[in-house]
Amino acid sequence: MLQAWKTIVTVALLVIIGGYAYYLSRQPSEPNPKLNQIAASDIQRIELRSTNRDIIIERSGTGWRFVQPIRGEVDQTTADNMADAIANLQIAGTINETPGDLAPFGLKNPAVNVIVTTKDHHVLPTIMVGKDTPVGNSSYIKSPQRPGILLVANTFPSEVEKSVDDLRPRTLISFKPDEVQEVVLDSGNGNPLQLKKKGDQWTITKPKPYAADNNAVQQLLDTVSNARIAEFIDDNPSDLSKYGLSNPSFKLVLYGGKSRSQESLLFGFKLPQPEKGTLYARRGEGSDQPVITVDNYVFNALNKNFDDLRDKTVLGLDRSKVDHIVINSPKFSETLARSGSNKWSITSNDKSAPAETLVAESLLDQLHSFKADRIVENPMTHPDRYGMVKPTLTLTAYSKDGKELGLLRVSKMEITIKPKNLNSDLEETEKPEKQNFAYATAGADPAVYQIPLQTATDLENTVNRLYSDTTRPQPTPAASPRK
Repeated sequence: MLQAWKTIVTVALLVIIGGYAYYLSRQPSEPNPKLNQIAASDIQRIELRSTNRDIIIERSGTGWRFVQPIRGEVDQTTADNMADAIANLQIAGTINETPGDLAPFGLKNPAVNVIVTTKDHHVLPTIMVGKDTPVGNSSYIKSPQRPGILLVANTFPSEVEKSVDDLRPRTLISFKPDEVQEVVLDSGNGNPLQLKKKGDQWTITKPKPYAADNNAVQQLLDTVSNARIAEFIDDNPSDLSKYGLSNPSFKLVLYGGKSRSQESLLFGFKLPQPEKGTLYARRGEGSDQPVITVDNYVFNALNKNFDDLRDKTVLGLDRSKVDHIVINSPKFSETLARSGSNKWSITSNDKSAPAETLVAESLLDQLHSFKADRIVENPMTHPDRYGMVKPTLTLTAYSKDGKELGLLRVSKMEITIKPKNLNSDLEETEKPEKQNFAYATAGADPAVYQIPLQTATDLENTVNRLYSDTTRPQPTPAASPRK
């Protein structure tokens, strides 16, 4: 009986303890106390002071800006994150309330002293930032607001131990791509390239009016919007000529935003260290702009000419006006002609047959939206180099009154690509390589276009399918029944 009684008491105690533990686990835990009872939006000025640098930033009407040691914009996201980290700094614990030596905690010469001024001009006590703790995920700080050495999350030091370059904005422009309304590309040849946007369509306005390639312009704007500064080189350049920026080799000017403001970039020399792959650049607005470097790919993506940005629709045939199309290839000639509403006929070698409507309509669609990847030459100097002496296909479209609506020549070629560096020790991967290409020309247009190989193949397949209708045996009309 005594043993049973002891067992009952033990079980009861375990139940009570377990229940209490469960109750405590369900209670909301008390958050660590904040060092300062302020919001991030209350912070007006942040000073980062240490033995080797003093940095001061403060809010202005347009956002955070440097006060010391330079003047200029601060990266808004970085500054906002710093203000958040300071305002929401929580104390995880306190150790050694009366430390005799601050050196073991990295607080004799702190990595940085953080001084905050609020919008109501109240200066908060300095936050001294020290080392990380040997174990755990904490760092040491000290502040006159609380006694002893305080423990905080070890993410805090990285938020406030910033250099000037850490705080500078790395973007090249502030415009978003869809805010830009006008682009000027100036290569210093006295004939800048100008593009303007109307609705969703870009148009080249100078040196001559021409429809622009929307995708090419969008790619240019995406590149400059996403590009970043590689390095800050000179904050107070006294001689821009040594960077190639007194007479820039290239200038990009953008106009946009509600106020149609201007932002520009100037490009100078490549850096003497080729391995860096960068070149000097500078913003064009303001005499206090620093010399920076940007990656070479940025310059290559922006330094475009008329042919790079013009619309690359090779033919753009108006299908509604087409009455017939004459098609020539080395193997056959054929004519596709309308034979009524939504009906077509195909004629080749004096043989005619109804053409499949879907195939005929597909050919018109292909000719209407026939686009190239790029313009290889303008004007074309050697037709044989692009297979235009004997094209794979020649298609000429005519209206009902016999007027020519468009002429398209398409060629497919196998070209041997030779390695750039020929020597007697060519490795297997450096031997000449054969590749297939497709090219097109249109009517009196002097340009030669490189087109996707699949586009040329699809067009060839459509033409061959139409031709097959003339070689397929036609059904013999049934004889009239005898009366």
